[in-house]
Amino acid sequence: MTDTLFEYDRILMRSEYRTPDIHSHLAVHLIVGLGSELHCTVENENFDTDAVFIASDVPHTAYSDSGEMLVFLFDPASRYASEIDHLFLHGGKFFCLAADRAETIKTLWKENKNSVDAVDKAILEYLGMLKSTDRQLDPRITEVLAILRQTEEVPEKAVDFLCNKVCLSKSRLSHLFKENLGISLSRYLAWEKMRKGYIFFQKYGNITDAAMMAGFDSPSHFASTCKRMFGLSFSDYTKS
Repeated sequence: MTDTLFEYDRILMRSEYRTPDIHSHLAVHLIVGLGSELHCTVENENFDTDAVFIASDVPHTAYSDSGEMLVFLFDPASRYASEIDHLFLHGGKFFCLAADRAETIKTLWKENKNSVDAVDKAILEYLGMLKSTDRQLDPRITEVLAILRQTEEVPEKAVDFLCNKVCLSKSRLSHLFKENLGISLSRYLAWEKMRKGYIFFQKYGNITDAAMMAGFDSPSHFASTCKRMFGLSFSDYTKS
C-alpha cells in the first residue's frame, strides 16, 4: 500500500516517527496507535490512549512504543474539521476515542491496508464524517479559500492580492476570516505555504525548488517552519 493519501483537505499517513517535539499547527488531528497505545501530551496534560482527536492550534505530541501510528491531518477550513468539532471535540482541545472504537479503526485499517483510499473512506464513514455537508461560510471567505486552492503558489503580498480579488480592505478581510473560521488569515497563509511546499517537494524532489515555488524566503525558512509546525525536521517528516 502507498502509505500516504494527500488530498487538499486532509492527509492520511501511516507514520513511524517517534517522540516528536511539542509542536502546534492548524491541522485537526486524528491519531491512532496501530501497534501499541499512544503516549500523548496536549498542552500540559499527559495521558495514554488508543486513539485521540486533537484540535487545531493546540501544543501537543504523541507517539507509540511500537512507533507505528495512523495519522489524519485535516485542513482547519474543511468540512471535516467542522464535523470533528461537532461530533467529538465540542470546543475542547482533545478527545480520546473509546477503546472499542479505536479497535474498530485498527480493524478497518488491516482489512483495507492494500488501498490507502479504501482505508480513508472506511474510517471516515465509520466515524460518521462522510455525511457532513460543506461549512456555511461568508461567500467572500469561500472565494478566498477557492482562490488559494487554485493558485499554484501563495503570491507575494498575498493579503493584498486576496483583498483585491474579493474587494475588501485588509482589516475587514482579516476580521471576516477569523470570524468565519476561528483562525487568523496570516496563520492560514503560512499553513498554505507549507502545504504547497510539500506538494512541490513530492512533485520535484528538491527542497530548494519546493521552498521558493511555495513562497518561502529560503529553504532554511521552509525547513524551520516544518520543524516548528510538526516537531520534526523536514527530512524526518518526509521519511515518516
